[in-house]
Amino acid sequence: MRMLRLGSLLAMVGLLLAACAPREVTADEIMRRMETARNNLQTAHVIADVALQSPDRNGTFSVEAWAEKSGQTDAAGKPIGKLHAKVLSASEQDVVNTEFVSDGETFWLYSPKANKVITGKRSDLKQGQAGAADPAAQMVQMQEALQQLIDGANVTIENPNEQIAGRDTWKIRLTPKPETQQQLQLGNVIDTTLWVDKQSDLPVKALLDAKDLGKLEATATTLDLNQDIADDRFTFTPPAGAEVVNAAEIAKNARPQTTNLDDARKAASFTVLAPNALPAGVQLDEVQQLNMRGETVIQNYSGTINFSLVQSKGGFPGEERQPAGAQTQQVQVRGQSASLITGSGAQQGTFLRWQEKGVTIVIAGTLTPEEATTIAESLK
Repeated sequence: MRMLRLGSLLAMVGLLLAACAPREVTADEIMRRMETARNNLQTAHVIADVALQSPDRNGTFSVEAWAEKSGQTDAAGKPIGKLHAKVLSASEQDVVNTEFVSDGETFWLYSPKANKVITGKRSDLKQGQAGAADPAAQMVQMQEALQQLIDGANVTIENPNEQIAGRDTWKIRLTPKPETQQQLQLGNVIDTTLWVDKQSDLPVKALLDAKDLGKLEATATTLDLNQDIADDRFTFTPPAGAEVVNAAEIAKNARPQTTNLDDARKAASFTVLAPNALPAGVQLDEVQQLNMRGETVIQNYSGTINFSLVQSKGGFPGEERQPAGAQTQQVQVRGQSASLITGSGAQQGTFLRWQEKGVTIVIAGTLTPEEATTIAESLK
């Protein structure tokens, strides 16, 4: 009898312990908690260590940022935020003290090194030209892309408990849903990992790995939530003597100008090459010149295959993107080492890139690797 009572007591203790034991949280619950936390978040002050790798810039940065909801929403109903970000330290000294400020309508991007301010509307920044190579501007654009990923991704838990900067976190992986892939033109190329703080239910670390397109890793070392932020934190007055440039003018100058091959060759400071022989059924449609961070000549061809031949000196235009879901290999083209990148599935295509006499040359389009290399070898 005593044994039975002891057994019952142990069973009750076991049930009590089971009831008190921490319950495993599902991925969907983490996302719901994160969504609730984001909706309740009004202000944030963050200091983050950032590592950036991209075709435009590589480096490490310490960035301090203040953010606040403006009370307005965009066309999609998403909150419009105010933001002030400043580079405190960096592996490249030319970006130290760079500032990005936005009041929700107007933005200012200030480079102390150049003593230059780029200013414009939010729509100008979204076009991706104003300050495209600046780490503060890139962080804003990556933040918006991450927001879309969070809203349109399938989630798996990679680690239920991982320490990040002294915080207990869930490590989760985001896999974009097909509609999100199409909207962001990601293909299968991007891997996104978040570390979500168990106390605040907000990410304190993010890793976006876009393979050949770049990688961004950001870890919050300081995180203050829903604290008052002075209104003047989100305004900016250009320093005396600073050059002020309108972002709309930059976007206008960034648009290619239509020309012809002969005139492009006369205007360029480098030798503009063209295919000596084209595949059957392919013809030159147009030639464009672009003077943005250097000289660029773009030749667009169409027919049985569609491709562009891009030649650039002094800066490669950001519009030319290699196919997503890519596989990369090194090949020899015209006696030079070249990157041959091929897409798959819905992102089929080829991106062949090399440098020759100080000029970056790219052949990209819906052609096979063999067709791309054949065209490259025929350039004259």
